[in-house]
Amino acid sequence: MNRYLLAAIVVAAFTAALSVVFPRLAPIAVRIGVVALIIIAGFWVYEYLTTRPPRLAGRILALLRSRGPMTLREIVLEAGADYQEVEEALRYLLERGVVRRYLRDNVEYYDI
Repeated sequence: MNRYLLAAIVVAAFTAALSVVFPRLAPIAVRIGVVALIIIAGFWVYEYLTTRPPRLAGRILALLRSRGPMTLREIVLEAGADYQEVEEALRYLLERGVVRRYLRDNVEYYDI
């Protein structure tokens, strides 16, 4: 289960239980619960927007699977994309451990 969904369920259950057990605190508990749910939603949106893979990541993986080790220049030419976009996608794949980078004859190669 998604951790943000689980957190929202826990907050809602806690708010409901607190409102039932202490009816006089219900208005305050509901307000605090709503604020907590808004904060949880904010964290979810932030994570969703910052962890999405670059659009070229899939195409680069397909290229490396089909052609084997390639230099950055070869990937840019094959993908037909901007140099910085390819570099960003490769950085994302390297951070995730999907692609590895190594040197051969002072040239950087990328491989799966």
